[in-house]
Amino acid sequence: MSHSNLLEKELDELYKEADRGRTEGERAGNVRRLVAYILKVIAAGGSLVVATGLFSDWHQQLGIAVLVAIFFDTVSSNHKKLLATVEAGYAFRALKSKVKREFNREASTLYTRKNKGEDVDDQIDILMKEAHVALSEGIELIQRKKEASDIDALKALSLDQERAGMSPN
Repeated sequence: MSHSNLLEKELDELYKEADRGRTEGERAGNVRRLVAYILKVIAAGGSLVVATGLFSDWHQQLGIAVLVAIFFDTVSSNHKKLLATVEAGYAFRALKSKVKREFNREASTLYTRKNKGEDVDDQIDILMKEAHVALSEGIELIQRKKEASDIDALKALSLDQERAGMSPN
């Protein structure tokens, strides 16, 4: 397999990885968004019903439902993970679009020149290497930010502040 073919294959794999990241971000974002809305409706709606005095026979059950919704949202770090997941999905989409747009803009003139018989293979290789580097570094950056967000969400679950009598951020 020639160097050029190997580079094309790797670029294709990186584009696919960016697509998978975007798809994962969209899919997980949709699920987490739905869960977030359900929990917010339970918490806000239940609190409103209790505060207005409606259905007084159900206040204890509504209070428990509100506490469970808030507890689940906090323990699952749903909101923080929702934001990180959606941000990553958007970042993967933007990265792929940017790299493709820049590559296609430069490559179109090179391929036009190549069709006229000019030897531009070295320039095309350089362009492919630049796209490869941009995708690789972009994917790595997005993944590092996602990992940092996961670590922050895990830190938020710590009870150290509660034990010390301090309130979390």
